[in-house]
Amino acid sequence: MGINTKITKIPFLILYLILTGFILFNWIRIIVFQENFEIFRTEQPWDYYLSSFFVNNFGITHQQYFIFALPVILIGLYIIPKIVGKFLNLDKNSNIKGDNHVAIILILLIAPVALGIHKLLGPGWRNHLIPGIILIILFSIWSWIDEKRYKTS
Repeated sequence: MGINTKITKIPFLILYLILTGFILFNWIRIIVFQENFEIFRTEQPWDYYLSSFFVNNFGITHQQYFIFALPVILIGLYIIPKIVGKFLNLDKNSNIKGDNHVAIILILLIAPVALGIHKLLGPGWRNHLIPGIILIILFSIWSWIDEKRYKTS
């Protein structure tokens, strides 16, 4: 039994809860323990620029941005895997369950940042993405090999 078959057996709700758990852990850590939002620039550069856009254009605080953006992001993290998963499920000869596969990819992208692995590499947005992208590449290769075995058997 390959990796794709094992991922297919996991309910999407479990994967979604893991994904939202990482997001909530990361955001609560930022909101509660961040006293100076300039430090936020090095810790979460994409969130910093996005929140700064809303702060400057709509006159809200960074904390208000997070309270507004969190439900939007959680809904997006549910809808995006479902929509992209529908496209992956178009191949009827595949052993990939699309929404689960996309949820695993998002978990692999977010987990290193939420767990603080990026701090080992230093500041900067690239160091936030590199560990997740490496995990996604390794997972994609492993999944592709399993898919190839499934289609040849």
